[in-house]
Order: sequence, then structure tokens, then C-alpha cells
Amino acid sequence: MREDFLKALKRNPIRARESDAALTASLRELGFRMDGKSLRALQAPYLLSANDVRELTRSVRTISNLLEQVVQLALSSVTFMEQVGVSPNLEELALSDTPSRLAIEYARYDFIPTPGGPRFLEFNVDSPAGSTFSNILDTEYQKLEAAKDVGMASLFPSAPDVELYCDAMLAAYKEHARATVEQPNIAVVDFDGTPTLPEQQLVVDCLVKRGLTAKVVDPREFEFNTEDKGLYHKDVRYHLICRRALVPELARRRVLIAPFLRALRYGDVVTVNPLRSRLAGNKGVLEILTSAAFDRFFTPAENQEKTRLLPWTRKLVERKTDYLGREVDLLPFVASRPDKFVLKPGGGYGGEDVILGPHCAKDDWLKRLDEAVNQQGVVQEYVPVREHSVPIIEGTEVLDSKKYLTLGAFAIRGEYGGCIGRVSADPVVNVKRGGGIVPVLELGGRSKTGPIEAARPRRRRNTSGRIH
Repeated sequence: MREDFLKALKRNPIRARESDAALTASLRELGFRMDGKSLRALQAPYLLSANDVRELTRSVRTISNLLEQVVQLALSSVTFMEQVGVSPNLEELALSDTPSRLAIEYARYDFIPTPGGPRFLEFNVDSPAGSTFSNILDTEYQKLEAAKDVGMASLFPSAPDVELYCDAMLAAYKEHARATVEQPNIAVVDFDGTPTLPEQQLVVDCLVKRGLTAKVVDPREFEFNTEDKGLYHKDVRYHLICRRALVPELARRRVLIAPFLRALRYGDVVTVNPLRSRLAGNKGVLEILTSAAFDRFFTPAENQEKTRLLPWTRKLVERKTDYLGREVDLLPFVASRPDKFVLKPGGGYGGEDVILGPHCAKDDWLKRLDEAVNQQGVVQEYVPVREHSVPIIEGTEVLDSKKYLTLGAFAIRGEYGGCIGRVSADPVVNVKRGGGIVPVLELGGRSKTGPIEAARPRRRRNTSGRIH
């Protein structure tokens, strides 16, 4: 099906150019921006088979359970908190958080599809963006005539839509001990000027259509009433917070947002995602999940799954550690084998300062390793990046361009919610590094509208054909 679509574009370059312009225009009308630029959406769909969806459903559930355990261990153990590697400010915020059933309500687990199944490289559990936009991209792509002609319209958009996002938020509120009203007023909280605000406004619009009071609010603008324990903005009391502001940004501006933080700690307000979700976001968590030294905290079945799903990862400090069953002197070992490893900042995001050993000159690798050690970074087993063919229109021709691809699996209340696809000429695939986003479609599908019960989006059996 995908090959048929690419052939159709090549047969009619004028039509290909028109559909590309139509897709870009429809997304621009929705106001999506990234760092002041329109997001680049490409006509290069990635298709997930029914088996892929089943495997992702199982894998996302496993990882979500593991991360919830890590958060609880960090909250109860100084050793684990040190291993997680958060700053004292972030630790204080996490420790003062209000308990709820789940620490991680929304997440995105970035992975590379391999013949042996997905290999998960990073966990975005703080404030993952892109799900609503990705769903719109998937559905807008399916409206293209060229996509309809080859049967793409019969497939299912992978990324979760805004309705499911809102269902999950309300489900979290209803089960929380601090839920005080039947119809909560909801604030989607982030700082003014954040590039993802247009996506957040779509969440607000969805809630308003349901008859709820909802608004995007800067955390600096809240007031906390100590008498009634209410969080207010312009005389409106808010009962439910959808936190989109990153925890490090909140910690950095904690004096300016003191009323907001006091309300989260002492007020009658429910927060999704809670601040403590950040404890599972530092890449040091991957060492907990891939080192035999921590296996005793997990079941034998969980340890098997960790080995299958996660690449070996270690914090970069001078020491001996285990590698594939043998003890190695970490820094000299990594220095002598750039073809096997990747260097990453411990708390970074957006692909910044990620160094792929196989794509790095030997002399530069040693310099980068030294920098990563000084910046408290991590080293991770290199997982070969997947290539993905992208049609590029040049003049009167449609050419195949090979890009690198990674996928991100959304987890909603611990369950698989669909995928986002990203491609780039840079093997460090990230939108902020000049990458683009591609539609992801599923053969077979899952119910994307609520209500959500027991945190499990309902799924339909696959009735479609095979991927060609």
C-alpha cells in the first residue's frame, strides 16, 4: 500500500506537489509552530501492522509499570533518588507532590523499530507534546486524494486524538482524593510563548465543547486562597490542572510561581501530570533498568522484558560496571569503542548534545566523551537508526530520499495510545534539529474516544489486509 502511494506520486508530480501544499496549508491553518516555524509534515506514511500494535501495547504497558516502580523507589530511597540524578530543587518539588494513583498520566517513549521488536531509547514523561498534532496530521493525510486512491483512508490514525486526551484527564480527576466537584474547572498550565501553545488550545477547545470551563493559564498568574484552599485565576477557581510546563522550568521560576506551587502542595486541586513524574525522565533511570545491580527490585519476568526492550545505559563516571555479563572499566571501555555507543546529556531533550559514536570521528569522540563526563551525561548502547524513504519533489520529478526514522509511542495512563513518526537527514532524529513529521497509520485500530475505564483505551480487532 505504501509503495503504491509512492508510485502514484511519481506518476503525477504536479498532483504530488498539490497534495503536499494542501497538507502543509491545512496544518498551518491550525496554527502549529515549532520555534517560530511551521512544522514540516511529509507525505511519507509509516504503517504499523496488527502485530506491531499488539507488541507496542504489551511493551508500553511494561515500561509504564517499570517507571511507576522507579518513581516510588526514588521517593522512598535516597540511593534511588541519587541514581535518578535530579537536582535538589527538582527533588524538593517531587517530594512535596500530592499522592495519586499514577505518577505518569501522559508519556511518550521514543523507540527504533527493529526486526526483533521496538528498542526504547528515551522516556519523555514530564510533559510530552505532539499527540494531538500527530493525530491531525494522520487524519489530514488520509484526506488527500492520492492517499484515498491506494486505500490509506481505510486505515486508522495511530496518534491519540484530543478526545482521548481529555477523557484521560477527567478520569484521573474523578479517582483522585482531592476531587471536590462533579464538573471541574480546568487550567492547561504553561508559560506564555511556549511553541506548543496552539496544541494546548485544542485541548481547551475540546473541554469547552463538553460544557466545561477551561483555559490555558500561565503559572505566574495564579493566586492561592489559603482559607478555602482554592487555586484562582481572575476570580475563577480551578480544580484540575493539566500541567504542560516542564518541571525544570517550574523549579527555575519557583519564586515567581510560589502561589501556584503552594496550591499544588496544600490546595484542593488535582494535577495531571504530577510533578513527581519528572523523576522517571532523567536518563539515569535507564541505568536502573539495564543494570544487574538493580535486578533484585524487579521480578524475573520484568528483568527479561527490560533486556529485550531497552539498550544498555550507564551514567558516565569513572568506575567498573557490567557489560553483557562481564566487568569493564567504563570510561576506557567506552573511549575505545565509539562504534558501539551513544553519548547523551543526563537531563537533556530535543536531541541537543547527543553524539552517535558510529557517526563521529575518533578524535572528536574522545573530546565529546570528556565533555559528557563533565556534564554528568550517560552512555548508551547504539541502536542502528531505521531508514525511511521520503518523496521529495524537485522540478518535474518526485525522487526518493532516504531519511532516518524514529517513532514515539504515547502512553496514556500506562496504556499504549498510538505513535508519532519523525524523520531527518541527521541520524539524531528530532524536530528541533531540522527533522520532519510523518503520518503513522495502523492496520486495525483502537477506540480513540471515551470514556476511559480502568485506564484502558478499548481496541478493535484487525480486519484489514497486510502491509505491502
